Amino acid sequence: MSFPVILASASPARLMLLRSQNIKPIVIPSEINEKEIEAQYKNSATEVIVKELSIAKANYVLSNSISLDSGILIAADSMLEFNSQSLGKPLNAENAIERWQQMRGKTGILHTGHTVIRLDNKQTITRVISTKVEFANVDDQEILDYVATTEPLHVAGAFTIDSLGAAFVKQVHGDHSNVVGLSLPALREIVRELGLSWTSLWEMA
Repeated sequence: MSFPVILASASPARLMLLRSQNIKPIVIPSEINEKEIEAQYKNSATEVIVKELSIAKANYVLSNSISLDSGILIAADSMLEFNSQSLGKPLNAENAIERWQQMRGKTGILHTGHTVIRLDNKQTITRVISTKVEFANVDDQEILDYVATTEPLHVAGAFTIDSLGAAFVKQVHGDHSNVVGLSLPALREIVRELGLSWTSLWEMA
């Protein structure tokens, strides 16, 4: 029998990652005001911002959902640290184009904050995983064409490595899955520290 898993995120990439591990989570997105929390920590390191956002998302779902008394709850938030700035989703084409013109040929660090709660005893572990990302030296037309797909508008740092943006990432130094949205090796370690087996989360049917 597998332990139920709650994913406190509407991210298709995070859902895909868990499903790739034979984990079929119940998706309950948080409804926190991310901009409000980011404003509280605007002078903090990117690692601190994603940590606090992941904690807030987890606590929101825990407080606003009934019958969460077994299994685990997973919340996460990702941001790109580039030129000492914390970059979330660009949200509009102008921002995405400007970011890519600055990022091309350079390197950033993708930080993902993970908060995992064991629901039967409310034991909580929060961890930030960081992965260095080298961007290809793409030209202006490639940037315009990529932004026109709207993909980069809705993802942290304005890029993906599991879809169209993969061709524009030259190299990843560290955990690949962390850049997609969840560090699977880190999640396994956290689950074990919470006294559960990673494989107990698998649904083999």
